Amino acid sequence: MVNGSFKCLGTIQHLKYKFGDGYVVTMKIRAAKPGCAPDLNAAEAFMESTFPGCIQSEKHCNTLQYKISSSSLGRIFQMVLANKDELKIEDYSVSQTTLDQVFVNFAKQQSREDDIIALHPKAAGAQRYIEATPFKSLEK
Repeated sequence: MVNGSFKCLGTIQHLKYKFGDGYVVTMKIRAAKPGCAPDLNAAEAFMESTFPGCIQSEKHCNTLQYKISSSSLGRIFQMVLANKDELKIEDYSVSQTTLDQVFVNFAKQQSREDDIIALHPKAAGAQRYIEATPFKSLEK
């Protein structure tokens, strides 16, 4: 429900598929030498060129995370797996948008409390307003 109106109904999988933001790809990059920080530049360039419009949501130490909304699940797996060794990807995962994220997206549509919401006159909290026009005097 958003602003008192029903927005969706379905199974968890249906809601994630229909209202989700695509997929989340998380990659753990292996360092060239033990004890050194891994070079994430190649993996970043690969993701940006292979999946245009992807959004990097996390980057720390040896882990990258991207949101991808414009590609199929099969293509994501195909491209990451084909480049796994070249990019030194030690481990990776691909997951669907969570149901929590779907809920957050709907919650963002909720209007603020100070927005005016028209209520039925008999609804709880409704008030009747009478619009009055100012009286103009005929005297000069």
